[in-house]
Amino acid sequence: MGTSFKNRIIVLCVGLVLITAVASLAGFWWSTSQFKERQVQQDIQKAQSVYQQYLVARERLLVTAASVLTQDFGFKQAVATRDASTISSVLFNHSQRINAELMLLLDMRGKLISTNQNQLELPQDMRPLVKELLAHEERSAFVVLDKKLYQAIILPVKAPRTIAFTIVGFVVDEPIAEQLKGLTGMEMSFISQGERMKASSIQIPEDRDLFTHLHEQKIHRWFGEYPLYVNAEVALPALTKVPVSLILSADLRSEYEEFDQLVLTIVFLSCITMLFGFVTSGFLARNLATPLQQLTVMAKRFAKGDYHAQIHEARPTKEICQLVDAFHEMGDDIQAREKKICYQASHDSLTGFYNRTSAMPILDALFSSDQVYYLLVLDIKGLRHINDKLGPRIGDSCIQAVAERIEQVTASFEGLNVRLGGDEFLTVLQAKSHSTMAQCVENFLDKLNPSYTVHNFDINLRFSVGVVNIPEQADNADDSIRRALIAADNASNDIEDVYFYQTGEDEAYLERLEIVDELKQALAEDDGQLFMTYQPKLNMRTGLVDKVESLIRWKRNNGDWVSPELFIDLAEQSGLIVDLTQWVLRTVISQISMWSAQGLTMKAAINVSAQDIADAEFIPHLQSMLSAYSVPANLITIELTERDMIENEEKGIAALIALKEIGVHISLDDYGVGQTSLGRLKMLPIDELKLDKVFILKLAGSHQDQCIVRSTISLGHQLGFSVVAEGVEDVESLKILEEMKCDYAQGYYLSRPLKADDFTQWLGQHHKAV
Repeated sequence: MGTSFKNRIIVLCVGLVLITAVASLAGFWWSTSQFKERQVQQDIQKAQSVYQQYLVARERLLVTAASVLTQDFGFKQAVATRDASTISSVLFNHSQRINAELMLLLDMRGKLISTNQNQLELPQDMRPLVKELLAHEERSAFVVLDKKLYQAIILPVKAPRTIAFTIVGFVVDEPIAEQLKGLTGMEMSFISQGERMKASSIQIPEDRDLFTHLHEQKIHRWFGEYPLYVNAEVALPALTKVPVSLILSADLRSEYEEFDQLVLTIVFLSCITMLFGFVTSGFLARNLATPLQQLTVMAKRFAKGDYHAQIHEARPTKEICQLVDAFHEMGDDIQAREKKICYQASHDSLTGFYNRTSAMPILDALFSSDQVYYLLVLDIKGLRHINDKLGPRIGDSCIQAVAERIEQVTASFEGLNVRLGGDEFLTVLQAKSHSTMAQCVENFLDKLNPSYTVHNFDINLRFSVGVVNIPEQADNADDSIRRALIAADNASNDIEDVYFYQTGEDEAYLERLEIVDELKQALAEDDGQLFMTYQPKLNMRTGLVDKVESLIRWKRNNGDWVSPELFIDLAEQSGLIVDLTQWVLRTVISQISMWSAQGLTMKAAINVSAQDIADAEFIPHLQSMLSAYSVPANLITIELTERDMIENEEKGIAALIALKEIGVHISLDDYGVGQTSLGRLKMLPIDELKLDKVFILKLAGSHQDQCIVRSTISLGHQLGFSVVAEGVEDVESLKILEEMKCDYAQGYYLSRPLKADDFTQWLGQHHKAV
């Protein structure tokens, strides 16, 4: 049957050869024409790619040049002081150095300050130009100035706020077009629709339109006239009102010559090729068509997951057999990878436990049953210290050992084991009728607590465990895990290792999360929810108020006040304390600057935390704020508590020394109730001791408090510190402190914390009374 089919193909091809010859030649003609057209288009695309790279290179040079210029300290100082000669010299020298034809310096209102081209005619109002260039976000744009085309970029001059804008640009003219022509092999033309400007590598009469001129260029060939150029227009990044385009023009003369020669060659080869194709078509049809069709069917069955499909061919070729074997091997590999991927997607790679995502539907299914379960979240205590001392490899082995122990303990009853991440595990235990929840958890931990042998180390591990009763205390997987995590967190902070979730704790936890989110939003929007108050500090020697303590307050949009102790503690836990402190620094320093402008010199104390001191950006940010608002550093006092100093004493002392080097004063807050020894006290680089109010509130009626305060003031003076007493509530305490030669007093007897305007009024009245 194969031979008969082959003969039929040959007879049919011979009978149709005369008819198909003309069609074949026409087909070759058409396909070759299409190929040449595509080749021309590819050449245009390559030329466009080369131009884009050229544009990017020039743009990088512009960005680098503009950045160097705007970041130059001398230039910024000259701009800030409007030193015209220096500005002009810098612009000229910088333009010569990078061969930039355009250098403009504009003020914030778009008014020209200086330029490297004195004869340049600029628009009266430069603000639209500045606005649109800024919208390009440090990307270059093409602009037309004084009938010349420039590739330009704008960057702000900051010191540290924006004080001016600089525009740097390269001219785009005929030499540039010729240069691009040499790079791309294409004619290059730049045109501006609004300004009727053009720069081209093609000689075009001044009074002629570019497109009209290009379309009129023709070449004579076999059957008529053909266009000399194929053009492509590329819109360039430019101003909205003055669009600029690049016209790429491919000269087709050489393409036409190659095409004509190719057509003649194809005419000759097509006859031979057709004959050979007709002879071999029958054989190929017999040996390829049928097996390939069956392989197509096999591939479709593989796509549906059927990896056992077979091919049925009486006399398959060697290649077909190899291809079939390869299909089967591919199916086996795909099936194995699918199983592996499914397992990896649902299990933790270190322990083999379910991961959190895959455990959720299993946990949800437990709620549909009538059985009672106990959901436990276990946190390995001290694993961080094991990692630090013995290395992460030992830490991972500890996690694996704990997972194996959990699996052994829960193997005898129905349960679910999950690794939530890090050193946290989740285990679901089935309640027993003869045991309480506490007994069940205790029995579980008794089996889990014995020591572990890891890499020949005998390691004792302890666990913080949070427990939730299902379904009594949760009715879905998300709530149960969240509440168990809350309980585990409470266990880690409690004396007991096990904490049973109490109804209502979740709501309190969510409320704290809501407060953290609102605090983050309040810092970002700075809409007045957060504001500073200032409590006066009385100078006991002069009777005047020359210091204040800055205290932050928060009134939410719903009118509720949030305790500073609460939201500052939450800010420390959530990592927002650094942003909060930066906001406080900016607000207080700007207020000191405003007071100075009003003729009032006032020192301000700012409370910071251990996280702030540990932040590498704290001191640079403080310095930048002092510089931005022209506030002397000696007007700022940084207050830290004893607890903050003790957390990382070595790093804290280094930070305090750095603060003192820039002129900031340091105060040790809440002195007397912490753990600062006299030996440590003499090592701290501080300027001031602040007595805790617990010794001051009942000073007039407590002989013990008087003894403590008197000795502390004497000690502070002998160590060279000034002493501040906070919590002064009555005139008797104030007189006692004055008799003890305390340096400053602070408390509600003098004034509660006041907003800036209210404090200014209070200060005027106080000084009049004095």
